[in-house]
Amino acid sequence: MKSPKKVTTLALRIISGILTAILFAAVCFVLVMAHPRPDREKPREPQPLLTASPALAVSSMDDMKPLVRSFPVPVMTFLDTAGMTFDCASSEDASVPGGTGRIASIWWKTENGEEVILQSIYPADAYSLLEGGYHFSNIGGPMLFGSQSVRMEKAGTVRIHAAADTGLYVMIVPKSLASQVAALSRSLQLVSYPD
Repeated sequence: MKSPKKVTTLALRIISGILTAILFAAVCFVLVMAHPRPDREKPREPQPLLTASPALAVSSMDDMKPLVRSFPVPVMTFLDTAGMTFDCASSEDASVPGGTGRIASIWWKTENGEEVILQSIYPADAYSLLEGGYHFSNIGGPMLFGSQSVRMEKAGTVRIHAAADTGLYVMIVPKSLASQVAALSRSLQLVSYPD
């Protein structure tokens, strides 16, 4: 027969184990309840479609303000220090499901005369306005205005595009500049001019 002292010690150990398990469960419950849950990403509201407007074409950087002002969101362009030469620009309406979108295109030349095209597309989800014939590249695209871009290629050109909150932004370069896509993307900015 066990001594009363051993029975008491055994009972205390069992009670202590049960209390430890209860305390551990309570701490876990508090930690789970106190841990902030990430908010579910709210679906983006569709951007309002546009009413038709006349196309614009400019051949001088001095004439860019009216084109940028007529565009519903900021337009992508190169920084002044990018070493690029402005060639020409245009803005025109484009048909999107349910109405009218718009594409602003700016043509630039490198120091070697190679053409780089920047496009700002509205609305941001107007992927149908991207030129066809491209296939996905095995190289990832760089970040563009806080969004991961998609890099695509076809015979002679490389294209990156990224959807930001405001619009769909596209850069098209010749294959000869393929290794410079990341550097060129760091020289991009969004511009808008208040009315």
